[in-house]
Amino acid sequence: MKKRNPFWLIVLGITVIMLFLAVGQEAAAAVKIKWGATSVRSGLYANTVALGAAVNKAYPNDLQVTVVETGGFVENLARIQKKSIQLGPADASAAYAAYKGIIDYKDKQMPDLRSLWGGYVTPIHIVTSKKSGVTTLEGLNGLSFAMNPGTTSGRVIELFFDALGIKPNYKMMGLAASVDAMKAGVVDGWFKAGFKDAAILDLESTMDINIIPITPESITKMNQKYPRHGLSMTVPAGLFKALTKEQLSFAYVVSDFVHKDVPDEVVYKIVKAVWDNRKELVANLTTLKEGRFDEMYEMAIKFSLGVPFHPGAAAFYRDTLKVTIPPDLIAPK
Repeated sequence: MKKRNPFWLIVLGITVIMLFLAVGQEAAAAVKIKWGATSVRSGLYANTVALGAAVNKAYPNDLQVTVVETGGFVENLARIQKKSIQLGPADASAAYAAYKGIIDYKDKQMPDLRSLWGGYVTPIHIVTSKKSGVTTLEGLNGLSFAMNPGTTSGRVIELFFDALGIKPNYKMMGLAASVDAMKAGVVDGWFKAGFKDAAILDLESTMDINIIPITPESITKMNQKYPRHGLSMTVPAGLFKALTKEQLSFAYVVSDFVHKDVPDEVVYKIVKAVWDNRKELVANLTTLKEGRFDEMYEMAIKFSLGVPFHPGAAAFYRDTLKVTIPPDLIAPK
């Protein structure tokens, strides 16, 4: 029987070990990204899960996105600034205030925020009980009104009412408690963000409600007092039983923001993965479809985000769309 040369056995063994090491190094090279979302109970949580999945599928060896449950949009901004997450969704008006250090962020400026894309528009429905007889914004003065402190929609609605000089009788409570309070008649007014929101459908299953329209003049007043905070959206007739015709609703833009220290090439890949899959994402998620998320760059320009693009995002839009980025969306060096 022919003896095997031990030298070649050693070479074979070293080759196998090196292959295993190379595979291990390739896996270890994947950049880990924590993408903040919302509460898992929120209908918007699925949006971030879908975006993260698109990135992981596009770059399985380069990026490893983990979606992190958070307390919501306001919390996401603080966590991005502290780097406990790298990116996450937030109300664009709150992000602008945080970036500039104005309004309620005067003493807690967040200069490290950067934008990824325009995001999507979502309405905030202002609801009253039918029995209250309130059908106008002015009628909210003195009305018992559920307020959800610490929420994005609560922040902008409170600013909106303040800009208009409207002073409801606020009752502080959580989201779930607000639904119960409306049903029980403890409060006669509330608000809820989301296009065809489940909480409002729940209310309509047990009681008659009004959904209060806003006016273009009210948005003008909002922006005069709180710049870049007033936005409206036309909601269609039939969206809820209470909407017998289309009307103007208060709205805000939900965008995704990232810390400036995330490498350019990482952000470039994130934006490219989402861009390449934007049609599929919009087709499967109603809030993204109704909010025109697929117009990623155009929405950023139209609604003048005010928080500059991350250089990686800007580079992608320049390369892909051959555009000139507006000066206020170019990040300082």
